[in-house]
Amino acid sequence: MDLPSLSRGRTKRRAGQEPQEDAFQVGVKEVGRSAAKSGRTVVIASVLGLGAVVAVIVLYAQRQKGSAEATALLAEAAAYEARAEVGDPQLLLGKSGRPPPSPVVKDEAARAAAVEAALKELSNKAPGGAAEVDGILIGAARLMREGKAAEAQVEYQRFLEAAPAGHPLRWAAREGLGFAIEAQGDLDGALKQFTTLAGEKGVFYRDMGLWHQGRVLERQGKAAEALAVYRAYIAEFPLSDPSLAQADVRKRLEQLDPTAVVNPAPDSPLQIMDGLP
Repeated sequence: MDLPSLSRGRTKRRAGQEPQEDAFQVGVKEVGRSAAKSGRTVVIASVLGLGAVVAVIVLYAQRQKGSAEATALLAEAAAYEARAEVGDPQLLLGKSGRPPPSPVVKDEAARAAAVEAALKELSNKAPGGAAEVDGILIGAARLMREGKAAEAQVEYQRFLEAAPAGHPLRWAAREGLGFAIEAQGDLDGALKQFTTLAGEKGVFYRDMGLWHQGRVLERQGKAAEALAVYRAYIAEFPLSDPSLAQADVRKRLEQLDPTAVVNPAPDSPLQIMDGLP
C-alpha cells in the first residue's frame, strides 16, 4: 500500500524509474513483513502469557484461602488453650443457646484434645507455613501446663529455630524456654536464656528479662549479684513509672536493700483529699 513520506521535498519520478522510498516507508514495510511472518508465534506467545497470568491469579487465590484456613485453625487452638472455660457445658451455656464468647470444655483432658486436634489439622493443611510455626508455641504452652518441661523445652527450641529473626513472638518463646529449663533444675541454663531475653537497653520485654535474672540469681544463692540486677532495673525502669515487674522488684529490694526504694508506692493509686492543703 502507498505510505506517506516523511520527506518534505517532492519525490520526482525519473524516466523509467519508480519513486524512491525514504527511511520511514522502508521501516514500516519491514515491520509489516516481519509481523506477517511471525503472526502465529505472536499469537502463541500471547496465549501462553495470558495463561501464566491466570495461573498466578489462581495460585494466589488458593494461597490466600489456605492462609485464611490455617489462621482460623491457629486461632481455634489458641482459644482452647488460653480462654476455654472448664465445667459443665449445659450450666455454662445456659438456656440462651447463643454461642459462648469462649470455648467450653468439660475438663482439662477435653481442652488438651481440642488443642491437639486443631494443631494436627493445621500441620496437615499448612505444613511449614507461618501459622504452623506459631502453633508450636501453643503446643509448648500445653506441655508446660501438663508439667512436661523437657518436652516443652524441645518445642520452644524448635520454634526459635524455625521462626525468622524478626518474628514478633520470639521473646515469648525465649521466656518459655527459660521457664522450661528452670523447671528441670538447670538454673545456669535458665539464667543464660533470661540474660538473652533482657538483651540490650531499649529492647522489648527487657524489664521482665532483668527480673527473671535477679530471681534466678537469688535461687542460686547469689544475693549480691541479684541486688545488682535489681538496682539496674530501677535505674532503667524507675519505681515511679509503670513497668511489668515493678511490684516484684520492689518487694525484693525492700528485703535486700530497703534504702534502694527511694520512691515508695502510695497506699492507693487514687488519693482523695477532703479540702485544699
